[in-house]
Amino acid sequence: MGNPGGRGPVNGRLSLQAAARGVSLPPWMRTALFAATVVAVMAAACATTATAASSPWVAYLAPASACPGADDINSPPQAQKQAMLCLVNWTRRHVGLRRLRWSRVLANAAGSKADVIAHCGDFSHHPCGTRWPAAAIRRTPFNTWGENLFYGTRSISSPRAALLAWLESPEHRALLFDRVWRALGVTVHHARSLGGNPGVSIWVLEVAGRS
Repeated sequence: MGNPGGRGPVNGRLSLQAAARGVSLPPWMRTALFAATVVAVMAAACATTATAASSPWVAYLAPASACPGADDINSPPQAQKQAMLCLVNWTRRHVGLRRLRWSRVLANAAGSKADVIAHCGDFSHHPCGTRWPAAAIRRTPFNTWGENLFYGTRSISSPRAALLAWLESPEHRALLFDRVWRALGVTVHHARSLGGNPGVSIWVLEVAGRS
């Protein structure tokens, strides 16, 4: 769902208000769970257009000095996850939004989703028919959840490349810039192949809040 490459501002700068106006979520992307107040917002992206040199959304990416390791595809997974946490929070602060706290429950759920995607070879929010949100997430104090997916190969599999792809897609950008979120968990899973592409990195970002 959703292909990175959503058109951004010409000058590379956009206020949160302007960004929100340009990214309304279609009805099929909001699914009621258990009650009308429980909403799941989901978006998936593939690393085909994460080209930093030409993207106007580069202005929303933290400089290398702010988030060490954001471009290092050879660093340990834990270091890459910390870099992604730093990148997401820097981007949110850049547009005047609160930082998100790390959630082990959300991170574990992200890890499980990435494992299933890699095992099934199904890049989707419900790989092999799995349920989302996971039961563990639904037991948290939150009632609203969101999920972004990304996979890339080689140089376009870094934390920075994944976040850029999400920023370039209106649906994914809307999820990143939602005010409702309070916590996040993220993982990166290195798989031998996915979608006919060898040596891929699968990113899963889980966010949660109360509406």
